[in-house]
Amino acid sequence: MPGRRASLATAGALLAALLAPGTAAAQTDLGGQRVGTSSGAFLKVALDARGSALGGAVCAHVDGPASLFWNPAGLGLEGERGVLFSGVDYTAGIPAGAAAVSFPFAPLRGAVGVGFAALAAVMDETDEFHPLGTGRRFSYRTWTLSIGASRALTDKLSFGAAGKLFHEGLGTEVGGPQLTTWLVDAGAIYFVGYRDARIGIALSNFGPDLRPAGDYTSRRHGASVRYTSFSPPTVFRFGCSIDPWRSAVWRTVALVEFGHPADNREILRLGGEAVLRESLSLRAGYDFSADALRLHAGFGARVRMGDQLLRLDYGFSDGGDFGAIHRWTLQAFW
Repeated sequence: MPGRRASLATAGALLAALLAPGTAAAQTDLGGQRVGTSSGAFLKVALDARGSALGGAVCAHVDGPASLFWNPAGLGLEGERGVLFSGVDYTAGIPAGAAAVSFPFAPLRGAVGVGFAALAAVMDETDEFHPLGTGRRFSYRTWTLSIGASRALTDKLSFGAAGKLFHEGLGTEVGGPQLTTWLVDAGAIYFVGYRDARIGIALSNFGPDLRPAGDYTSRRHGASVRYTSFSPPTVFRFGCSIDPWRSAVWRTVALVEFGHPADNREILRLGGEAVLRESLSLRAGYDFSADALRLHAGFGARVRMGDQLLRLDYGFSDGGDFGAIHRWTLQAFW
């Protein structure tokens, strides 16, 4: 009887939650209260065209050097040496780019990789006395240097980790601050053994709070004030992928990913890919949790040249009022 009463109480609580939309909305909105509580926004920018075209739902289905930007556990899945170059035409015409390399490492029974990514923008300086500009210009420049490794623990389970050096310069030409710190990524990919089904988990951007070096003079009371620290945009992701249907000509991949970021509400992303004769790919993805940049799409091409494989991918993101974002990625494996 006590167990039955407990079950009835649980069911009643769930029913009350469903019948109280105001309460449910308030609980759902709790994540929105965390918006703007982290620094290092560049760490959230998707740099790989394929992963972006799939809505970012790729922590369970990524391989090669692109793994450094999604889940380091995928570094050794391709089993070959690989190099990647990626360019991003970000919102407002801000350019960003990345380069990475990965290669098998026998002593580790896996692979290692090195990646570099950067973004830069230049703008006019304004203040409360010169709203049209002071005549000076300043820049925002940021970059990351990643070194990662993956190891096959079994024939179905791969684990990986990467350390990142993160640098951010905030208008250093006009006396602005800069910061340099370290962060860690880690993840795992498990092959279920049915229709190429995979389960992936990834923890990204874990590390100490980000605080610019030095201090500044307050215009209000003239004292030197130390810059405030903010958390990095840490996010934990859990994803699944499966090959739901294939024929002699076509192969498909369906992906879903859930995420828990430190500075926003929970993430739900879906992606789908159709591959024609292992040569041409069509992709689409949707991010249900995004305010903008919800819809994503793209394509890819694979060309085998002897022992070398070339992969060219394009990703499109609909930014709405912020404009479209275009990404191109070129990879080579040998």
